[in-house]
Amino acid sequence: MKSLSNTLRKSFAADKRGSVAILMGLSIIPLMLGAGVAADYAVTQSVRARLDAAADAAALAAIKTTQATIIALGSSNPNPGPQAIAAGVAQGGKLFLAQAGRNGANLTAAPTVTVTINGQTISASASYSAAVASNFGTLVGVDTLNVQGAATATLTAGKYLDFYLLLDVSASMGLPSTPTGQSALAAINPDAAGCFFACHFSGDQSYNTARANNIQLRIDAVGAGVAALMGQAQQTQTLPNQYRVGVYPFITDANTFVDLTSDLTGDAYSVASAINYNANTGSTSFGALLDTGDDTVFASSLNPHYRVTSNAPADTLPLGAGGTHIENVFNDISAKIVSVGNGSSPLSTQPFVFFVSDGMEDSQYYVTATGQWPGVTPYPTPNGQTVSIRAMDPSVCAALKARGVTVAVMQIPYPPFASPTNYANSEDYKVNDAEPNLSPAMQACASPGFFTLASSPEEITAGIQKLFLQAVQQARLTQ
Repeated sequence: MKSLSNTLRKSFAADKRGSVAILMGLSIIPLMLGAGVAADYAVTQSVRARLDAAADAAALAAIKTTQATIIALGSSNPNPGPQAIAAGVAQGGKLFLAQAGRNGANLTAAPTVTVTINGQTISASASYSAAVASNFGTLVGVDTLNVQGAATATLTAGKYLDFYLLLDVSASMGLPSTPTGQSALAAINPDAAGCFFACHFSGDQSYNTARANNIQLRIDAVGAGVAALMGQAQQTQTLPNQYRVGVYPFITDANTFVDLTSDLTGDAYSVASAINYNANTGSTSFGALLDTGDDTVFASSLNPHYRVTSNAPADTLPLGAGGTHIENVFNDISAKIVSVGNGSSPLSTQPFVFFVSDGMEDSQYYVTATGQWPGVTPYPTPNGQTVSIRAMDPSVCAALKARGVTVAVMQIPYPPFASPTNYANSEDYKVNDAEPNLSPAMQACASPGFFTLASSPEEITAGIQKLFLQAVQQARLTQ
């Protein structure tokens, strides 16, 4: 018996194949368990990916629905935020479940969707918790694998902005827009010597001469800039009817040429159509507003397609003639701005005034009925009198800015006269004396950062567009 035992022991000791089989049998258990856990992990990751995608879609849907609801309600509801948030949350929740599909069965609770509005910024988040049943983890006491995820989205919406274009159409805007044009008009000017403006009162001919010879005037260069701005504004809008524009020329008082409207280009009633820029001649229908020497004209009568589109007060005073009364026009435009909003909705528009002028104040008047010129002072002006032609007083802009209106100023430089004459009560000398004070006065009128200088037609167009883009950018950043 002892001999048999020794023989068996020696046999097993000599043959290793049995122990290998045992070890292989024991090791296959953790290998199979590891493969099973890997399979569970892969399933869990697939569920997570689908639910993460659902959360992304839900957050985006929430902000888009919130924005769309604000737009839809904004024209009738001054505070659409609460309704918009509720709509965004509801739509975000619905879209999450739709995107999750059959993976929604793994959710341990309904997904959470939140929306907040801070100024023009809409933020949304969507989060979820889920549990995925484990097929192999139960062998080691893990019945489910928990999954959590969240997604956020943010949108900074554009603001609703109103642009009041306060445009100088007094006699100085009848100067040719380029030095070449000035020389060309001077060579063929049929009017009195010393009349450096495009004289156009009754009996004067150089305005028509400039038109007949395609000599662009400064008023037409401004009109061309406004026409280009309309196309830019239309392309820049991110919301329906986001921008409204009104055109308000001034001489003695500011008048409405185009009432505040969101109709920027297109039909006959649009701003661009009223300006009617002709690229071949450089002329505009807006140029017809240049001081005609008739103090009874209203600007709206010179727009054949004029229509009232806002609740702004109607004009009670005509444009006037014979001077440039900047001291009046800021009160005039302030009366047009019925309310100052924050741009959050069509009922709370944010106003900007674009003041385009050379900044030269001319306190004289022309009375059509009598042909008289009240307000003219001699040169040199006696002590105690205010010279009739001088730089504007920037304090007239203060009340408008105090209301929260941004004043953007574009100065078109007034060229000094190299050879002044005594024509028209020595107006050339008065201009030369005032010219150094123009830029400081206009810069003081402007809101901080909203001043630009433009001389040539190209600079005028670029300057107006620059101020517009600056206004849009400021509106996006201001909460």
